[in-house]
Amino acid sequence: NSVNGPALVYRNDATAPRLAVRLKGKPPNTRGVGAKIRVLGGPVPQSQEMICGGRYLSGDDFIRVFAAGHETNVLTIEVTWRSGQRSIVKVARANRLYEIDENVAQAIQHPKSRPPNPPTLFNDVSALLKHLHHEEDFDDFARQPLLTRKMSQSGPGVSWCDVDRDGFDDLLISSGRGGRTGAFRNNGRGGFEAFSGARFDAPEDRDQTAAIGTPHTLVVGSSNYEDGLVSGHAARSYSLSATNVFDDLPPQPSSTGPLALGDVNGDGELDLFVGGRVVPGRYPEPASSLLFRGARGKWILDTEASNVLKRVGLVTSAVFSDIDGDGAVDLVLASEWGPIRLFRNQSGKLVPWPPGLFSTPRNPNISFLSQLTGLWNSVAVGDFDGDGRMDIVAGNGGENTSYQSFLRQPLHAYFGDFNGDGVFDVLEAGFDSSSGKIVPLRDSLVVVRGLPQLAARFPTYEGYGKASAREIVGTPTGVQELTVNTLQSMLFLNRGTNFEARPLPLEAQLSAVFGIGVADFNGDGDDDLLLAQNFFGVDGMTSRGDGGRGALLHGNGNGTFRTVSSRESGIAIHGEGRGVAVCDYDGDGRVDVCVGQNGAPTKLYHNEHAAPGLRVRLKGLPGNPQGIGAQLRPVFANKTLGAARQIHAGSGWLSQDSAVQVFGSRATIDSLSVRWPDGKSTISKVPPGAKEIEIETSGALQVRR
Repeated sequence: NSVNGPALVYRNDATAPRLAVRLKGKPPNTRGVGAKIRVLGGPVPQSQEMICGGRYLSGDDFIRVFAAGHETNVLTIEVTWRSGQRSIVKVARANRLYEIDENVAQAIQHPKSRPPNPPTLFNDVSALLKHLHHEEDFDDFARQPLLTRKMSQSGPGVSWCDVDRDGFDDLLISSGRGGRTGAFRNNGRGGFEAFSGARFDAPEDRDQTAAIGTPHTLVVGSSNYEDGLVSGHAARSYSLSATNVFDDLPPQPSSTGPLALGDVNGDGELDLFVGGRVVPGRYPEPASSLLFRGARGKWILDTEASNVLKRVGLVTSAVFSDIDGDGAVDLVLASEWGPIRLFRNQSGKLVPWPPGLFSTPRNPNISFLSQLTGLWNSVAVGDFDGDGRMDIVAGNGGENTSYQSFLRQPLHAYFGDFNGDGVFDVLEAGFDSSSGKIVPLRDSLVVVRGLPQLAARFPTYEGYGKASAREIVGTPTGVQELTVNTLQSMLFLNRGTNFEARPLPLEAQLSAVFGIGVADFNGDGDDDLLLAQNFFGVDGMTSRGDGGRGALLHGNGNGTFRTVSSRESGIAIHGEGRGVAVCDYDGDGRVDVCVGQNGAPTKLYHNEHAAPGLRVRLKGLPGNPQGIGAQLRPVFANKTLGAARQIHAGSGWLSQDSAVQVFGSRATIDSLSVRWPDGKSTISKVPPGAKEIEIETSGALQVRR
């Protein structure tokens, strides 16, 4: 039926053999609506469902037609009725209409019931917290109309930290503006109760970012992205040995993002990295990050290191780890519209380090890690091939987006004040093979709303469609450009002076990866990954990223992973996963995990079926009592070494894992080798039957259980 025209009737004159089926159902469903029809023996197996309506203001005849292939083919028709009964026509011929009556259908013989599914590795115990992340809506697009994603929906971060210093790690979950920090005391018996007091009861006037801490100090990031004011504080520092709060981290033009602690200068006190996430109203202009030196409970700005970190990029994640194996912690950063950046620690100074890269078949011209640019969200470290060197795992934007079809060549982001109106503009673009040009990824209606002057320059869709991105941007001064050449979440295996890039399994690519939990979740001695996924804060022309459910990847010990189904793992996270933090919170030798969701309930998973491992605490020096930055490695009876493990404070997406390590193993651990943050090494004999031990800097070992 044509709009404002006569109806059109078309006769099908095709002569290929076919078969038609009409159903005669039991009243009142006499047409068999909802029945499924399957035809076998034709060119391919075919199936259709009998429907009523379902077209645009229209409905079909109640006949279903199937291809017969050849006139001599003997066909089988199977009808599964809504009642659960089945009709079968075993010798059907081409070019015939078969009417099948439900009254003579037979009941389906169901197979014997399947055995119940085995118990899952994790049990969802989120009801122990009953926590909902608070997120106030903010219109990012009013300030920058050409943004494609929100910066204001970043939280929450998740951290395990012994706030009350009773020996049990407590749980902290950052809040959005107007909400309160989720602070839960671990009662040591597998349960939690909310903390109360001035530290956590007051509503937050800004979005919190990461919360990281030691037995002495808790630092919580504070983002000025929404108000854009260079006032207040970049982070709030709490003394855990007293009740005072001191705001001694000054405000910065760049909004605070990730936080990380590490002893950079080797003085025995932890230093603080404050990542610059974005310059408010000027996305994606590179932001500046800062380093503060720890000095007896105070934070002193390290101007030399901060100059190195000036305009380092849109930093989304940070971790201190000894990547080059020299005993000093290096700095690893993830950045959006940028690379994974490494800063080598040379005599207490951070120096940019571009290690080599190989095994990137999609990017054969890339030979350095700094050349592999992405929409990187997160970084974490672990020894995934058991060679004693720290490998890097990085979460990216994923391959299940509209960007992917343009990645035969790099994506581009042009940014600046294109029309001199004081609004910072950004135009994303990609290579169009039909025109051979770099063209905008968004249609003219969207772009013209942000750049009204384009309506006069490109009055027709055709003119806009033929223009390159550079022609649309024009030639204003100060226009800058960033590129992205991969959206794969990846593992970078440490080969000494180079890294080997390996994409993570398919399930990790179905949506953007944010939080990364690294632990031996099944207790087999090989570190695994738990990834938090999804992002919904997109503009009206972009599909939200909701293809992930939280991916559990079991490590094979050789740099490869096996995806674990949610039926086996018990992990199912359908919202916007953000921070991931791991901790054996009930002390049973199995690693549990907490996952934050933006504007949704926090997920807590209790590990119930892993093989129990050995719990290990370090007792460090007064300025670093948990031994942050130390590397541990199990030694077996045959003198072989297991995979290395480093203790860190801050990694993944705005999160912090427990400093208590759990070592699973296929063999009995004979001793533990520890390289302490000051470079000193010790080897401690593990008594048979020990479940939890504490090791001092001298190597002395105490059995706690």
